[in-house]
Amino acid sequence: MSLPNSSLNLFKLKRKLSLRSLLIVPFVLQIFAAVGLTGYISLRNGQKAVNDVASQLRQEMSYRLNLQVLNYLEKPYIAGQVIVVAAQEGQLDLTDFTKLERTLWQLVSQNTLEDVQIGLEDGTNIALDTTINDGIVSRLSDKARLPQRRFYKLDNQGQRIALLKTQAEFDPRTRPWYQVVQKAGKSAWTSVPYVSSSYKSATLALSQPIYNRDGTLLGVQKSTFRLDKIHRFLSELKVGQTGQTFIVDRSGNLIASSTISQPYIMDLKKEELQQIPAVKSESSVIRATAQAILAQFGKFNAMAQNQQLDFMLANQRQFVQVSAIRDERGIDWFSVVVVPESDFMAQINANTRTTILLCLGALVVTTILGLFTSRWITKPILQLQKASQAISSGQLDQTLQVQGISELESLADSFNQMAGQLKTSFIELESRVEERTAELQEAKLVADGANQAKSEFLANMSHELRTPLNGILGYAQILNRSSALPVKERHGVEIIHQCGSHLLTLINDVLDLSKIEAGKLELAPQAIHFPSFIQGVAEICRIRADQKNIDFVYDPDPHLPEGIFADEKRLRQVLLNLVGNAIKFTDKGSVTLKVAVVENPLNPSTRSFKFQVEDTGVGIAPDDLDKIFQAFEQVGDRQRQAEGTGLGLAISQRIVQLMNGQIQVKSQPGVGSEFFFEVELAIATDWVQQNSFTTGKQIIGYEGQRHSILVVDDRWENRAVLVNLLEPLGFQVSEAENGQAGLEKIRQSQPDLVITDLAMPVMDGFELVKQIRSAKDLPHPKIIVSSASVAQAYQQMSLDAGGNDFLAKPVEVSELFNLLATHLELKWKYEMTGSNESEPSTPTTALENPEGMIIPSAVDLKKLLELAQQGNLKRLRSHTEHIAQSNPRYANFASEILQLAKQFKAEEIEELLQQHLTEKKADV
Repeated sequence: MSLPNSSLNLFKLKRKLSLRSLLIVPFVLQIFAAVGLTGYISLRNGQKAVNDVASQLRQEMSYRLNLQVLNYLEKPYIAGQVIVVAAQEGQLDLTDFTKLERTLWQLVSQNTLEDVQIGLEDGTNIALDTTINDGIVSRLSDKARLPQRRFYKLDNQGQRIALLKTQAEFDPRTRPWYQVVQKAGKSAWTSVPYVSSSYKSATLALSQPIYNRDGTLLGVQKSTFRLDKIHRFLSELKVGQTGQTFIVDRSGNLIASSTISQPYIMDLKKEELQQIPAVKSESSVIRATAQAILAQFGKFNAMAQNQQLDFMLANQRQFVQVSAIRDERGIDWFSVVVVPESDFMAQINANTRTTILLCLGALVVTTILGLFTSRWITKPILQLQKASQAISSGQLDQTLQVQGISELESLADSFNQMAGQLKTSFIELESRVEERTAELQEAKLVADGANQAKSEFLANMSHELRTPLNGILGYAQILNRSSALPVKERHGVEIIHQCGSHLLTLINDVLDLSKIEAGKLELAPQAIHFPSFIQGVAEICRIRADQKNIDFVYDPDPHLPEGIFADEKRLRQVLLNLVGNAIKFTDKGSVTLKVAVVENPLNPSTRSFKFQVEDTGVGIAPDDLDKIFQAFEQVGDRQRQAEGTGLGLAISQRIVQLMNGQIQVKSQPGVGSEFFFEVELAIATDWVQQNSFTTGKQIIGYEGQRHSILVVDDRWENRAVLVNLLEPLGFQVSEAENGQAGLEKIRQSQPDLVITDLAMPVMDGFELVKQIRSAKDLPHPKIIVSSASVAQAYQQMSLDAGGNDFLAKPVEVSELFNLLATHLELKWKYEMTGSNESEPSTPTTALENPEGMIIPSAVDLKKLLELAQQGNLKRLRSHTEHIAQSNPRYANFASEILQLAKQFKAEEIEELLQQHLTEKKADV
């Protein structure tokens, strides 16, 4: 019966809580909502009133502005019409310049016109205007003195009193104000303002045609209008408290403004004027208004006669009225009135503040009343809360004593029962947790011991296997370099090297898998030359494909970046594994490696790259697709499974996942497979150029003085490998079997470079390196640490002790030679042989520089030149690769041509081939 009682108590508790809410919350909300709603309605009505008033004000100001501007523009037209009509009616003789001058002087002196000019079809011209320094000036071009024009100063009676200057040549018919009437056939304003030579200010010209009674054009009358009159009017026009006005043309260029006296860029010396777009105005209000208009309508031409809009500027709303100003003579402007909302909102904002204060006051009062009302109700509940918190903190000895409220008394009884049961359960649970924790701790110690034992076992086994492998692979490489070895025996040596390499790959795969399981496999990105890196992978794969007589196609993106940041070793491991598997399971057809660039607009410093490997091999059954990425899992026939370890794809998938990618596969049995993944890599600019072609040359020595090398290793076979590799190249090699003997050899012979093992009796390699670096009586030769302990920790410890580089065992000849060339700054000498085995193999020594490049025959050069001139770069690349494969001596030549072809530099290829052909002819 305890469960039903508890449910009843909980139901009563909910009723109590609901009652408290009904007492406090609705009361507070009602008061607050009533005051808030009143304030909201008041604010809304005020906003509506503001909008109405603002709209009316904008329309009224815009109407007054437009009317006044049109009145200004009408005055020169009416005055000019008087002259035009008088001339057409014969009342004004246009050929009598003396009377004409007197008539025009009266118009200008009485300020009827600011200036006036008449140009006739015969080239004569008369103009009067008021200048700043000379008063009213008359400019005459009569028939007697054409094409000259004379400038006369006039007195107060309109009489000439001085000849100011003579203009050598003037023809009114070439002026824009004359030509605009010829084109329009009626009165017209000039299209853009210009600088008046008389007033040195922005001016518009109104031109009116003068016809005789037969309709023949006699000439053109021109009057001017100074735009600063509009500015003075706009600056005196009061729009609200802080409103502004301005005028723009259809292109959005400023004509006049109430705040900017000269809204133009003027060069008074050159009398040049440049209009300023409103969106580039120095006034923030004009600039923001123009941007708001363009944002809504796209361009000023798209606006109708009248428009109203608003926008936000500096967190304040601005009201805008746009109206058209047009006349029949070409004026097509827009007047813009801008009024900030703050001009109308002062009183409304004050009312809003009062409303907010009333709301806050009402809320405070109702909250205080609610607190006093609920205090006596909540006191028992607070006691229950404190007891619950004490239990949650571990103090289980809690009891409640509540009196006065029956529902809370029942709740307190239920709580006391629950607290007793919880204490009993907690004690029992704590005992079980202690037992389980002890079991887990013991299991963890066992697991850690097993992992440590596995790691030590793998490290020891790797070291022990690498030591004999160093001798096997080392002597296999030494024998393979011998030119005296017969073909059959050379084939056997190659089999030994392949078997040893396979075993080394298995060791490395097991170590990688161990790192993956321990979560210690990490990437070490560095800057690399991407095209050379991919080309190197493609060359290795092409050799494997050629051995199986299948086609290998390398299809790079033409826009591959020069440098990237990537873990070169791991990325090469993934690509070689995917392509190697494709070649292994393909007996006919082709294997294709594609590298594509995927644009990344969000981060221009990175690129996404998609790597695809396609083959026409046996394919993979759908049921096996989920297994191929599992460790030690192999699919397909048993014969092909024997060629691998079953670890390659599992390791490759984990490496790609560390690059934030995922290897995916599509396959159809009997048709082929496609493996692909996409990763994002950073772009690098400090990459180091790598060779992308195998030269086909064997090192036989080096240039310069003879270098001495000391080999320190406790295993004679390891020393013998290095001695037999280096002595034939001309190095003076000495040996030592431990670190102590090595120190004595260094004091005696002072070698240029030391190659030392790490694990040795008497004195190990670490101590040897430290003593060499710390001893003041010893030279400081370059030190290469060579060890079968290839863990990253050992490599870092070797470099920290003072080593210059690390060489893993088994020793790879090419890596050894690269380290020697780097630290001794060597230039190798090579033995170069042709590809045709029937030809005598007389060695030829050449230096590794551009001058040592061997050029193909003239026939091949002409074929390549023809393809370059045709722009057929695809066939050119194919033919170049064929030349490089037919004879390895041409590899450097092919590398240069293919690099240019990859960049689509057909003209540079053509120039290079022409140069080689010229050199061929000169040699002949």
